[in-house]
Amino acid sequence: MRLPLKEKGKNHDTIILLNQFYNNIKDVFENSIKNSIVTIDTKVMLGDFSVIETTSFDPNKIVTLFQNFERMVNTKTTNWQSVPVQSTKSDDIRRLYFQLSLEIEKFYFYIYMGIQFHSLLYYQIDKQIIQISKQIRELEESNNSAKSEITIKGDQIIKQELENLGYKGIDNTHLFEELFTHNDLTENLIEKASSIEENYPDIEKNNDQIVNLKKELENLIIETYHIDLASLDQNKMLQGENGMVIYVDFEMIKNKKTKEKTSVINFEKIPKE
Repeated sequence: MRLPLKEKGKNHDTIILLNQFYNNIKDVFENSIKNSIVTIDTKVMLGDFSVIETTSFDPNKIVTLFQNFERMVNTKTTNWQSVPVQSTKSDDIRRLYFQLSLEIEKFYFYIYMGIQFHSLLYYQIDKQIIQISKQIRELEESNNSAKSEITIKGDQIIKQELENLGYKGIDNTHLFEELFTHNDLTENLIEKASSIEENYPDIEKNNDQIVNLKKELENLIIETYHIDLASLDQNKMLQGENGMVIYVDFEMIKNKKTKEKTSVINFEKIPKE
């Protein structure tokens, strides 16, 4: 079961203690996050070369914070177990989190603490971006023009070849049947039409140059990070919202050897000590 708990017909003192445990951890965690996230204003360039101002923060500071939490747990306590800081990426959503667990006699606590934020990509403010983008556009236009010429010449060659073979004036349905049933005819036409591309070696050269130029553009991309310092539950996190995430699960260990647990707990039988 997930903390905090509602006080419905259960051991009142135990519920208060468990909820206080949850609230203390939540307060320390969220205050630490808020103190560690410092946003900075920065100017960036969009794909249309306009310049805007945006804000970002450094996720590495949160990684350091979590590592300090983990180190403190590992050095100062023996009952706690920790999982090292982890990160995930899904489209523009980023997560940083770490996990703790605690066994007290036959009871088990699982704690998840993390942040979820968005990553947005921009260009650095650099004149090279405009120049490189212009080069790419010119090369693509040159290739498109060459491909149009190839298509026109290819159609002309196929038409002339069909006329030479006696197919002048044949309707499209009959022609399709001929091409479908005579593979050698089809292969011969494709080969002659494709040979035209050999007269346009610049297309391949341009494609190679476009690939290299796009790599140069990628080197000029910067990643910015955005977060709202709101408290999220697991459901909101899974829906892609930004914020701080902490949840604590409380279970009873049914079998120490198999580690089997249950969330069905009789609170009246939990010792008040």
